[in-house]
Amino acid sequence: MLKNKIKVFLISVFVIFIIFLISIKFNLFNLNKFYYFNLPSKLQLIAKNINQNSKSGQGLFHLINNLFNDYNVKFLPNTQFIDLNYKTKKILFDESFEITNDKVEFINKTDRLQTHFLSFYIDIFKDDLIVADYVGNIYFINFNQIKNDENTITPKKLKSNLEVDKVLDIFVHKNELYVSFANIINGCYNWNISKSELNEDSLNFVNIYSSRECTSQNFYQPHGGRMQSYNHNNESGILFTVGANSPEVKDSSSIVGKILFISFDNFQVTEFSEGHRNMQGLYVHQNTIFSTEHGPKGGDEINKIFFGKNYGWPYASYGEPYGTKRKEPGFLKSHIEFGYEEPLYIFLKAIGISELIYIPEEFSPFWGENLLVSSLWGQSIYRMKFDKNFNKNLFYEKIYIGQRIRDLKYHKNSRSILLALEEEGELAIIKSK
Repeated sequence: MLKNKIKVFLISVFVIFIIFLISIKFNLFNLNKFYYFNLPSKLQLIAKNINQNSKSGQGLFHLINNLFNDYNVKFLPNTQFIDLNYKTKKILFDESFEITNDKVEFINKTDRLQTHFLSFYIDIFKDDLIVADYVGNIYFINFNQIKNDENTITPKKLKSNLEVDKVLDIFVHKNELYVSFANIINGCYNWNISKSELNEDSLNFVNIYSSRECTSQNFYQPHGGRMQSYNHNNESGILFTVGANSPEVKDSSSIVGKILFISFDNFQVTEFSEGHRNMQGLYVHQNTIFSTEHGPKGGDEINKIFFGKNYGWPYASYGEPYGTKRKEPGFLKSHIEFGYEEPLYIFLKAIGISELIYIPEEFSPFWGENLLVSSLWGQSIYRMKFDKNFNKNLFYEKIYIGQRIRDLKYHKNSRSILLALEEEGELAIIKSK
């Protein structure tokens, strides 16, 4: 009798589980939103993988590969050598940034809007956090709110005169906040930078750069806008990325597809490098410049940036043109043979690469002096070890997070890694145990 009851119970559990999987795959009972908030973490992982595989047309093998650890994929808190403390906190953004249920359904059906679903950017001011959502609201978060045990963060919205159509990045330098953003003028997309002195009450922005030209790029996907401080020819300033999305941008006099240097003293603009596509990350470590950019249909790149160099786009790429399969490569497969700089590393299968940062040894002896790369489509972080001069990748470890990661910062005093998770508008905090 007991064996029969156990058998019936196991069959019932199996049937319920199958119904659960089918419901998610075909979005029955509107479970799409439900599993993000109410299921245990392991079931969330299964649900998200089924949902992601269904949208991308991936098969069962890809699903199983994501669900079970192998030598290339780890699920937090486990990594290859260390365990991590991982927690997320929901940021209670201003209501002008909230997404209604109707819009959630619309976004789920519209791939082009998926990329800025609750997108926000973060930077560190002293020990506290400055946050900007993509519609231009600026927030202050005291670090006590990050390290406490609460599951939500109520940021302080700062009064601001900033008017933007879409924020592309924020950058704190000394006591000033720089915001890069795009505006639409007569249906055309341009790039801008404004700055304000930082305080906890109000911000008074002044414009320091507006591009004279604009393009008809896809406004819903950020193209460039990343900023980092840099010293060029003994002059301090900002490196600023201007992304390109179309191979038709071939005018050498255009700023599109370039990294610019903008002086702090007089805001004079110098073209620093060219031949870039959709740049999503930028980081300077001891005068070594790293950038990330999306390739076309694969070929996401990490580049080591040198002044005056050309990185090949739109002529050379290890990705391929979108559309039908071709008998011949659509782009040059060698960079150096044609006078272009070779990428530092290529993700041939695109991960939707985003930001990257340098991890110091104080975080963990196992992770010290590594680059940490985040991804959007891949919903993962990639711990990458290079040789001493950052000329060769020795290995990388993929660690699955389960959400699109728009921004990434290292908080030195707390020895923690902060992630901007754009699907739910959450801040993730990672610390080494």
